[in-house]
Amino acid sequence: MIKLYDFSLSPRARKVRITLAAKGLAYEKVPIDITKGEQKTPEYLAINPYGKVPALQDDGTTVYESTIIMEYLNEAYPTPPLLPDDKGQRARARVLMHYADNPYERAVATLAAELLLKPMQGGATDHKVVSQATTALNLCFDHLTNELGDNDFLVDSTLTLADIPYVSWALLFPRLNVDIPHPRLEAWINRLKEQPSVQAAG
Repeated sequence: MIKLYDFSLSPRARKVRITLAAKGLAYEKVPIDITKGEQKTPEYLAINPYGKVPALQDDGTTVYESTIIMEYLNEAYPTPPLLPDDKGQRARARVLMHYADNPYERAVATLAAELLLKPMQGGATDHKVVSQATTALNLCFDHLTNELGDNDFLVDSTLTLADIPYVSWALLFPRLNVDIPHPRLEAWINRLKEQPSVQAAG
C-alpha cells in the first residue's frame, strides 16, 4: 500500500494527491500537521530529512520532494501515462514543471504568506511584497499564455504532469484575490479544476 505523508492545505502535497487520483491509485494518507511542527519531529525527519511535506513510501521505497514523487509515480505506475511519448515533448513538460516549481510557485507562495499566513499569525501584511509578487505572477501568466497557445493543455491533448502544479497552486487564487489577465489562460485553469483527479484531490 502506498503511504502519503500529507498536509491537506499544502499545494505541494496536493500535486501528489492529484497525480495519485489521475493514476487511480489507492493510498493511505498520514496527516502531518505543519502548523504544529510535526514535519520537524525526529520520526518524520527519518522519513524526509528536509522536514517538509509531502513524502511518499511505496513497497520499501521512500521518495520526497513533490515533483520527484510525481515523476516516480508516473514511472512506477505507467497507466495512464502522464508524460508524452515524444522525448522532446517530455523534456518540454519537465521544463514547464521546473518553471512551476520556481518563479510561479515563488510568486503564489509569497502572496499566500503575506495575505493568508501573516494575518492568521497576527502579523501585518507587507503591501510592497504583495505588489512585487503580483508583478512576478503576472509575468508568469504572460509566459504561460505563450506556452499554452491555442491548446487545451500545456503539453499533449490531455492532462499531464506539466499542468498539475499550476492548478494545485491556482486553487488558492480566490483567497488571494488573484485575477488571471488572459482569457485563454483562465479557461485552461478552469478546465484543470474540472478534471476528476483535481476534484478528487481536494
